[in-house]
Amino acid sequence: MLLADLRADVAHYARKMYESQLVRATQGNLSARDPETRLICITPSGADYQRLSAEDIIVLDEQGTIVEGKWKPSVETPLHTYILKQRQNINCVMHTHPLYTSAFGVAYQPLPMILQESAACLGGDVPIVPYQESGTQAFAELVAQTLGDRSAVIWGNHGAMVVGINLALTFSIAHALEDTARIYTIARQLGTPVPIPPEEVAKLHASWRESYGQTALDTPRTTD
Repeated sequence: MLLADLRADVAHYARKMYESQLVRATQGNLSARDPETRLICITPSGADYQRLSAEDIIVLDEQGTIVEGKWKPSVETPLHTYILKQRQNINCVMHTHPLYTSAFGVAYQPLPMILQESAACLGGDVPIVPYQESGTQAFAELVAQTLGDRSAVIWGNHGAMVVGINLALTFSIAHALEDTARIYTIARQLGTPVPIPPEEVAKLHASWRESYGQTALDTPRTTD
């Protein structure tokens, strides 16, 4: 099987997305690019995450053409291939439907940096991508434009997307995003949340990029 290890990793992290409630039912999708072959492994459309295995993951070329796989790839394939083409410094794209982050997308409220850990990996307030029909090239270009060189964006009336250099780090960023949204929501019930000053966020992010941006933890090989 082509790219067996990477396909197993994608299936593993897709299951982790479901288990940690970053997605529900068949929501969301996940892709990872092999740095050597430049081939992309992506989850299938309508995936049952609890039963997902390496054999279910589809291998695509950078244009989105199926190289190997028995299922139809995610309907968000144009988004994944376009983001990966635009961002050569990352190898993973994760689309999630986290509860609190999605609420910010419904309110069209960018997410401020209130936590040191999330400020480090997110690098600044997380913007909102205006609502548009997903699964299209036009939407892919809109998301890419809003994302820029960031690690995350929130989709208006939809969900969120995070990117990273490997699956482990991307999964960590997705949790940092949702933790920030949840804690900010709780803090607003107690008073007025105080964000970290932008210059301090910049310092945290620069340090994070130096530590993880170039030398991130290797994605663990898994068979469970």
